[in-house]
Amino acid sequence: MAQPRFQLVPGARLVGAVGDGGVGWRLLGSNNRELGRSAVSYPDAEAALHAVGRVRELAPDGEAHILHHRGTTSWAWHLEEDGVLVANSGRGFRYERECRHNLEQFRAEAPGAPASDAHVPVAFPWQRAIPDPVEQPATP
Repeated sequence: MAQPRFQLVPGARLVGAVGDGGVGWRLLGSNNRELGRSAVSYPDAEAALHAVGRVRELAPDGEAHILHHRGTTSWAWHLEEDGVLVANSGRGFRYERECRHNLEQFRAEAPGAPASDAHVPVAFPWQRAIPDPVEQPATP
């Protein structure tokens, strides 16, 4: 298994992140599942790595909140510093206990997790799917 680590990602990939483009981070667990992600995107990798350093310090006992979304009935968490969002869960959870467990894992792994030294891709190799033309029925 891989060790827990911070990974830098293009900021546009951070769903719900504040800011346009840039670079964000996410914390991956030893099973490669996302434990948390940056709440904002940063102008460059250097700024994102600086934020990772701050998150390492805040994670063990920083101010965290568990949230429930009534519309989707899912649970999420976020970590704040002086009322400013710093990190949040990477997804919504069906049960509050799962959300709390994810936060506990984030708090335990973040302080010692190294940052990956892989470069941040600026574009993804995905292309938009173009549907095949639909055959028109023959008209008599």
